[in-house]
Amino acid sequence: MAKTRQPPKQPKKQQPKKQQPKKQKAKSLKDILRQLGPIANVSYQPFKPESKRPAQALLPTSFPRNAHPFDYFSLFFTHDLFRTITTNTNQYAGIQQIHVPQERVRGWTNLLVEELYVFIGSIIYMGVHEEPQAEIYWNTDFNKGPLHSISSHMSLYRFEQIKRFCHISCPESDEREGYHLPSNKKWWYKLEPLASSIQASSQRYYSLSSEVSIDELMVRCFGRHDSLSPLSFTPQPR
Repeated sequence: MAKTRQPPKQPKKQQPKKQQPKKQKAKSLKDILRQLGPIANVSYQPFKPESKRPAQALLPTSFPRNAHPFDYFSLFFTHDLFRTITTNTNQYAGIQQIHVPQERVRGWTNLLVEELYVFIGSIIYMGVHEEPQAEIYWNTDFNKGPLHSISSHMSLYRFEQIKRFCHISCPESDEREGYHLPSNKKWWYKLEPLASSIQASSQRYYSLSSEVSIDELMVRCFGRHDSLSPLSFTPQPR
C-alpha cells in the first residue's frame, strides 16, 4: 500500500511578550514618598554616631618619662615572654636531637634568655641594614665589605643554631593537643603565646581614634591553605 505523506508541522507562532510599562524615575522627594505609600506607622530611630575621640597611648604609670626605644619594645615583648620562648626552644632542640640522628652531629648548648635578646636584636638590625647574605654581617675584612657589630655579641655559628631551633610554642603541648594533625584548624598555633601577648599589649597600651580606615592588602597567591579567602570579583582573584 502507498504511504501518504503527512504535511510538515507548522512551527508555533510565538506570541509577542507584553512589554511592561517602564517606571518613571522619581524626580523629587514628593514623588519618592508617593511611591512608598503612607508612612504613618513607620518607626524610625536616627543613627547616633559617637563623639570624636583622638588616638592616644595608654602607657603605664611606671613608664619612664625619657623613654628609650627598648622601653617601648619591652611593652610588647616582655621578659616573661622571652623566658617562655627560651624554654620552648631548648625543649624543641632536645626533642630534635633525640628523634633526628642528623641533629645530634650539630650539637646544642641550652639557650639563655640573654642570648635570645641578642638574637632578636640581630634580626631587627638585619631588617634595617639589609645585606644579600647573612654571612656578611660577620665580615671582619673592611676590603670585602662593611663591618657590622653583630659579630662582637654573637658568633655566626651560634646565630644559625638559634635560628634553626627557635620555637615559640611548647612542642610537648602542641603534640598533646594534636595541633600537628591535618584536622587542626588552629593554623597559627606555632605563634602562641607570642601572637596573643602582642594582641593583648596592643589593646592595653593604645586606644584607636573614633575615625579609623582599614585597608586590606591584596596579595596574589598560588598556594593552598585553609586560611586563604578567594575573592573572584577583585583585580587579583587569588
